[in-house]
Amino acid sequence: MSADPVAISPSAELGRERLAALAAVADHLIPAAHGMPSAAAIVTHAQLGFVVRSRPDLLEPLRRALRTELGDDPGARVAALTEHDPEALAAVQLVIVAGYYTDAVVRERLGYPGQVAKPVSALDYPAYLEEGLLDRVIERGPIWRDPAHGTASGAG
Repeated sequence: MSADPVAISPSAELGRERLAALAAVADHLIPAAHGMPSAAAIVTHAQLGFVVRSRPDLLEPLRRALRTELGDDPGARVAALTEHDPEALAAVQLVIVAGYYTDAVVRERLGYPGQVAKPVSALDYPAYLEEGLLDRVIERGPIWRDPAHGTASGAG
């Protein structure tokens, strides 16, 4: 990643220190391995801008996750965020993962073409329904992970 500031939106900008912290966390979470590039090599200014423009709600927790007072050690940063600011941790993880897996090079190396439209006839009854694969999920009811606390919520 470049160390120059990147304009994500007209009202927000990340500077050198935060971009360096993002690159360090990105390499910590997704290092180069098995012929795949590291996240820091992929989550460029363009990818970062794409993700944050798609999810502007991530910008403020991302800024918190990348603040300089958390130091240079990405493992210690992740540990501190895990304990004290799970929302910021979730934001930086989502930005890194979304930027990485929406990149054309990564998708090509994984053999994933992206979402592909598959026509479905309204008269076809899906096999997964016929086999009862969703029955337990439907019986359980809706649940979700609360990003502010990292706990499951909902019916259950």
